[in-house]
Amino acid sequence: MNILEASKRTGVSKDMIRFYEKKGLIEPSRNKQNNYRIYNEYDLNMIVMIHEYNSMGMSLKTISKLIREHSINDAASELEESIKKLKNEELWLHSRITNAVDMVELFKMVKNDISFEIGERPDLYCYPINDDSIINVHRYLAENGGVAKSVFRIKKANLHNNDWPEEHVLLLSLFFNELKNELEFIPCHKFYRTILSHKKGSKLGYNDIADIIKKMETMGYYPDGDVYIHQIMGSIENNTEDYLCIEFHMSSGDVL
Repeated sequence: MNILEASKRTGVSKDMIRFYEKKGLIEPSRNKQNNYRIYNEYDLNMIVMIHEYNSMGMSLKTISKLIREHSINDAASELEESIKKLKNEELWLHSRITNAVDMVELFKMVKNDISFEIGERPDLYCYPINDDSIINVHRYLAENGGVAKSVFRIKKANLHNNDWPEEHVLLLSLFFNELKNELEFIPCHKFYRTILSHKKGSKLGYNDIADIIKKMETMGYYPDGDVYIHQIMGSIENNTEDYLCIEFHMSSGDVL
């Protein structure tokens, strides 16, 4: 069979098959009359095997050594390193999916006019943002979008003040060694959250959420930790309302 048929049979592009041949990983025979490549079943198996190993993270150099020298130790060692990287990528992907699912729930709350939601947060890590780190934080968010949520934090001790200190933090579901000296651990906890429509650019204070807390208390719940606020919808127009998510940390003994 020719290279087009080999590509269709294996799912590997013609250019990649040619590249494998250039690297000496496959050696198809040639038609004596026109010098065209002729691929047999063994060639197809080799193409598929090489492609699979490469997709797992094994370099073509190591694949070449495996094919030519049966260097199993090098192949196994490289795949073990690749497994570590893939598992790390899996954690990051899971974190992005979790945050995306959470945002979908918030959008549904707005769309369906759902007044509140109660749930449980797994372990989190909090990274306080200060003036010295703000540039690095924006870069960090850009490079690792989806794994961290930027929020305004109101500490429990300041909740009843109408003038809250400005404190912005990142909430992360993964532990990062690069930030380990500044990360605060937040153990698994229950939460109560609601959507607040608020005038664009205006400052929030306790009076803005006092009614929310009263409603919680009538249901038998009370805030027993920090409060996190983040914007979920905004507008470039002036004199508009922003939609904010107000999330209260509740302890396991919050039901009266």
